[in-house]
Amino acid sequence: MKTASFCIALAALTMAGAADAATVPECMVRVLQPVTDDLGNRWDAGKLLPVTILRRDANGASYCTHGGSCIPRMRGAVQVVRLTNCRPGAALGHGDYRLDPDPRTMGRADAKRAMTARGVGDRLAALGFSNAAIGSWSEDYVAHPDSPNGRLVARALAGSKPAIAAMRAKRS
Repeated sequence: MKTASFCIALAALTMAGAADAATVPECMVRVLQPVTDDLGNRWDAGKLLPVTILRRDANGASYCTHGGSCIPRMRGAVQVVRLTNCRPGAALGHGDYRLDPDPRTMGRADAKRAMTARGVGDRLAALGFSNAAIGSWSEDYVAHPDSPNGRLVARALAGSKPAIAAMRAKRS
């Protein structure tokens, strides 16, 4: 009985790891001290949060989610969040900088997948897809390229108008 329970637990952990490996890696910050973001959400120390942009303005530096909230890097002289697996990249304008995956901390393969997903997202944005749709379609394309949705995105990126229409009908 103990052997059967152990095997079931091991299988569950293995499947959970496989599911995690299939997702597209994201740039993350680790909360070092309790902090409140610009929307009033409070984050406890130890929490990992996804971010896409470094913003520098009169209030200092903040890390922001795509289309979401921003969390300050410093509170006074105390660093409250730290970028864990990315580094500031190209300027986007108005004090915003894109965050690029750092292969030294994210790993070369994960950094490449993250950059591919971002490239797909940029192309889908140019086609007029929403931020929410871009995230899920990019995930489908990068993490599950042989799935029906992954193949649909590939056709759309190749310029197929029927594929783009089908994607819009599913999620715009």
